[in-house]
Amino acid sequence: MSQQKANHLPSLQALRAFEALARLGSLTEAADYLSLTRSAISHQLRLLESQLNIRLYERRGRGVILTPAGQLYAGEVREVLQSLERIHANLPDQEYNGHLHVCMPPGFASSVVSRYINEFYRAYPTIRLHLSTNREDETINQPNFDLFVVFSDGVYTDQHAELLAQPMYHPVCSPTLLNELNITHPRDLDRATLLHLHDVHDWQLWLAGCAGKSQVKFESGLYFSNILLVLQAALSGQGVAIGDDVVCGDSLRHGQLVRPFSEKIPSDRAYYLVTPHSRLEDPNVQAFSDWLKKLLERLQGASALTG
Repeated sequence: MSQQKANHLPSLQALRAFEALARLGSLTEAADYLSLTRSAISHQLRLLESQLNIRLYERRGRGVILTPAGQLYAGEVREVLQSLERIHANLPDQEYNGHLHVCMPPGFASSVVSRYINEFYRAYPTIRLHLSTNREDETINQPNFDLFVVFSDGVYTDQHAELLAQPMYHPVCSPTLLNELNITHPRDLDRATLLHLHDVHDWQLWLAGCAGKSQVKFESGLYFSNILLVLQAALSGQGVAIGDDVVCGDSLRHGQLVRPFSEKIPSDRAYYLVTPHSRLEDPNVQAFSDWLKKLLERLQGASALTG
């Protein structure tokens, strides 16, 4: 074999034929393993030796033995084929690429999704995710979005709605404020500034669920148009807010917010994943939906463990 090595790489079929021969030690067994004929295996091996310009094996009786060069090459080929098998096994079942536009409430986006969003990016780096926040009065029938997270009663006739989480309402405040005002009973709320989102609805709902408790002047306090303002005021020790275990979950787990009282009541609304029917089969939509549901399951499990 005096000719020069070919500049192009050997075929994958030839490499698989040689790896099988090196591992099994027989042309017949290699042919059976690859579901090829013995002559087809011999042809691939001759082609490989010709391309490499080296002798890879020698026949001995009914079997074969590898030459020193063949033994070295077999080890390298085996590593390459195993690497290709790992790459193939790790390929996603579907192709994920392009842009994905998701709209959700600002508190949910800031306090839940944004804190963990790099997990999604690492899992699906080819999806170009665009996160936007909505207002309560905005319709979910906006054609420029592929997926919505909404806080509502979940009644949608022309979209696919799936329950994400049913939050529990409870007052929250900073640990510093709790200690300063010595809040131990709902009647102590008269010493605190109540923080409201839009109106008194949330406070009224929680107090109504605390039968027999002291009456609190829930109309007093400060009113905000955005839940992020409410939460920032609570975190800064400006007053006591009604929070839920979804949006406030991380702040409660890390001790940035505390619950002055043990009483919790179910919210009259819930977080829903709302998808236009035309987008249900989109791989990008399915990927984000699955990731978000698993995230919430994990967070709620962590909240249950920490009380």
